[in-house]
Amino acid sequence: MTESHDHLKDLFDDILALNIHTCTLTVCLASSPKNEILPLFERLQLSEGLTEVFCDVVHALLEQCKKDVQHGNLVLHAYATDSKPDAHEVEYLDLAGYATVLEQLNPLSSLADIDVFEEDEKFIAGLRFYVMTVQPEEGEPVYFFRSYSPKKLLSRSSMFAIWHNQGGYDKVNVPVFLFDHHIDCISVGKHMFVLKKDNFQEMFHFFEILRKLAHETLDIIRQRGFIENFDEFAHDCEAHLPKLAKLRNIAMKPYFNRLTIEDIKKVIEKNHLPVHTVIVHDKEMLLYDPADKWVLLKLLDDNYLWSLMTDMAYEVTGKRELAGDGGNAEER
Repeated sequence: MTESHDHLKDLFDDILALNIHTCTLTVCLASSPKNEILPLFERLQLSEGLTEVFCDVVHALLEQCKKDVQHGNLVLHAYATDSKPDAHEVEYLDLAGYATVLEQLNPLSSLADIDVFEEDEKFIAGLRFYVMTVQPEEGEPVYFFRSYSPKKLLSRSSMFAIWHNQGGYDKVNVPVFLFDHHIDCISVGKHMFVLKKDNFQEMFHFFEILRKLAHETLDIIRQRGFIENFDEFAHDCEAHLPKLAKLRNIAMKPYFNRLTIEDIKKVIEKNHLPVHTVIVHDKEMLLYDPADKWVLLKLLDDNYLWSLMTDMAYEVTGKRELAGDGGNAEER
């Protein structure tokens, strides 16, 4: 078990030990126009009773997580771009390596400066998530995030609500915001714990960030000089966000800078992959085939593995690297 993993486990345990009823809780909505990454925050003015309801949501999560940890039903892993966590797995990441996410959270460091929510139509149209800020009597605030959208405003839903009024039922005509009892991720300081990965990535516009980094990622792969018809390969990747995610994952792999064409050919031959090579100026290079746009990406991402147990080759869709001591996962 690495020191970093120990530290994150202790930090998560500290969050679970919070006494929510001795903390101050504030709820903020986050909104941004469709193509904007940085959100605007507005603060909800809550009655004492409604504050207790949000406190109960956080308390219920903490209690459930404590039970899961106690019974071995919750496991912490380092965040990996291409992993597909099971329901019992929580991924953690150091936001120091995700500057754009930190930038999105900066306004929360000064709640007093956040305007009160006034149901502005433009703000409502761009709703992305809400955050419950829990401030203990001592120590750093803890943030609990949940994805949100304008569709959760009852007046924008295809459904309608009725209420009992003076002996009969009438339609509810005032705007009603719908909330649930779920939480997608938790942050404290510069660390984030991800409970629902898809929601986390959507909330913080991971794919929009990814698109901005695409040229940088492709340049890294271009410099390795593996692919003969690289421009065609790059064009197809830039047109498809899942391929960009795959590219970013490849460029971040520690083995990528050590990878040689001989290593790649061994995998091609071992797994009988439909990938061909050509000789260009006395240098052997991979040939990208537009008819099979994924095989080269999967090859570079090391998605083809050989099992000692079954003596068979497998293609994996998501994996997490294990530490050298056979213990806990490390971020790749």
